Amino acid sequence: MEKVQRAVDEQAEIIYLGESSDFSVADADTDRRSICRMVADELGEPRMCDMASAATHAGVFYDMMNRLPKESNIHTAVVTVNMRSFTAEWIYSKLETPLRKQQLMLKRRPALWNKAMLVFKAYPRWSEKERDRLVVKHLRRQAAPPPYANARAWDVAMADSLTTAGWPQDSVAMACHYIKCFATAMDEDNPRIRDLDRIVQLCRQRGWRLVMHILPDNEEQMSRMVGQRLVQILRDNGRYVQQRYEEMGATVVNNQGLLPDSTFTERNYPTEHYTQEGRLAVAKAIAAIMESEK
Repeated sequence: MEKVQRAVDEQAEIIYLGESSDFSVADADTDRRSICRMVADELGEPRMCDMASAATHAGVFYDMMNRLPKESNIHTAVVTVNMRSFTAEWIYSKLETPLRKQQLMLKRRPALWNKAMLVFKAYPRWSEKERDRLVVKHLRRQAAPPPYANARAWDVAMADSLTTAGWPQDSVAMACHYIKCFATAMDEDNPRIRDLDRIVQLCRQRGWRLVMHILPDNEEQMSRMVGQRLVQILRDNGRYVQQRYEEMGATVVNNQGLLPDSTFTERNYPTEHYTQEGRLAVAKAIAAIMESEK
């Protein structure tokens, strides 16, 4: 709500919806600007407002956007698309419960009703055991290339083969995280796709231009640890998102494959956290397409 209010107070014309990719920096960075700020500087747009918050996804973005006044100066919404957010590992994340509590309070309903929903715990509350069960259940539905029946089978086989080959356990865990975070086939039943569809509809209703940008993931490390087949699944899903939303009238900036391994700051879990060079490359790509389509 603070971020929504700040966009109102600053009379924002462009809003930027994102997660920690926007503001995460490397220790050695001398340029510590967020991606949003870099885009704004590239465009010369002082009234571009950051509405980024850690671990958020398209469902949260929709609720934040919907709380903005219908009468405002906003003409463009820039929405981050994180490909990890489409898989069970994120959908059933430990962070989803606090996010759902925030979403309850963002709903356009009487405040007392929202508070009552919070008190009566009208949001998902999974124990660690339940969460693990849900993740495994959905991994068995997520896609994998032959000879694996599903992403769960691929995950288990990868762990066994790398352990047998003598890989350190942290490297085995990282390779398996890549499978859990990206091995899926995209379709319209995915909850994140449904969230993005609602964002498209909201932007149409408000008369806002919608710019989606697909974050780059560490394809170099992914290919090295798991293989090119997983990179291909990731790219296929990116093309699905791009085609679907361009057909709906959105501008889609597909930054997949944009960044080398050296620009990723996290080494023990797949994240979209970049050095200043990585953030600037992403920002320049977004700004270039926004500028070309004015």
